[in-house]
Amino acid sequence: MCTSSSSTLFRLLLCVSILLTAITHAALLPLSPLSLSYNKEMKKELLGTTKERNPPWILEFYGSYADEEDRTAFTKILDLNTQDIGDRINGDRGGHSESVAKLKKDYSGYKKDEVVVKILYKSTDYREIGEVKALKAVGLYVDSGMAPVGPDGEKVAVIMMKKLDGVPIRETIQYKNANRQQENEIFGYAKPIVRKQVVNWAVTKGILHADFNPDNLLFGGTQTATHISLNLPISQVEVLDFGYPGILKVDKDVTEQQVIGLICSGKHVFLAMIRLGRRNQRLSRSCKANFRFSQVLHEYFALSQYI
Repeated sequence: MCTSSSSTLFRLLLCVSILLTAITHAALLPLSPLSLSYNKEMKKELLGTTKERNPPWILEFYGSYADEEDRTAFTKILDLNTQDIGDRINGDRGGHSESVAKLKKDYSGYKKDEVVVKILYKSTDYREIGEVKALKAVGLYVDSGMAPVGPDGEKVAVIMMKKLDGVPIRETIQYKNANRQQENEIFGYAKPIVRKQVVNWAVTKGILHADFNPDNLLFGGTQTATHISLNLPISQVEVLDFGYPGILKVDKDVTEQQVIGLICSGKHVFLAMIRLGRRNQRLSRSCKANFRFSQVLHEYFALSQYI
């Protein structure tokens, strides 16, 4: 009798455990009403409100699907301090980060020139967890945790990621000296490269990237002591920044044709953050330049033919 009761209890506990695991890994992360409301409005800014621009296969922000393992992203202390942090990259400072910087030492099997560190603020939530999750999905993640690299050595959240090759477009001599037609030509070459990457991530990784401001693209180029120039013809463009709110989850059954159709119709807002920048200047230090860039990309993606 005891044996039978023990066996029944074991099976019951096992079923409960399996059910909880399934819920943890499949359900949306519980968010506060304030966060849910904010996300709803943010998604409207990014994609619009119609089914045509915001189809049902585009789900919620990527961090909303964090599972139990994802939530441990910032629980450990990293072997990193202020002396290990090098120059800031392009003076980068985003709405959800303090800066992105080079390293002065090798880290976790990577040479110092192969890794960059993104210094976040002290508190983290589903947004920063989502960035770690996305970086893992696309193969750029190195490490994450807390490190005493904040003001006065304060422990803050950091993300270590692989450094991508390329040069910032706005610092190249070609872009600085370009008129509108020449800018169109530059981004015309970049268009199919970026499009192919966006479609691939959506179909194979379940990620839709929706934040393509100039600082989030690196072009193949050459840097000397006096200037930065593009490698022509343009054949390399790397897409950066997997942080909130530019990354959304898409349905696992989404097709390549659906994603390409959204992009080629011009309905995918590649520089949606520019809208937010115009409404909130802290989100974009160079809103006018970004908006100009936005118009160029929109023209080319809207006129694109299917791959």
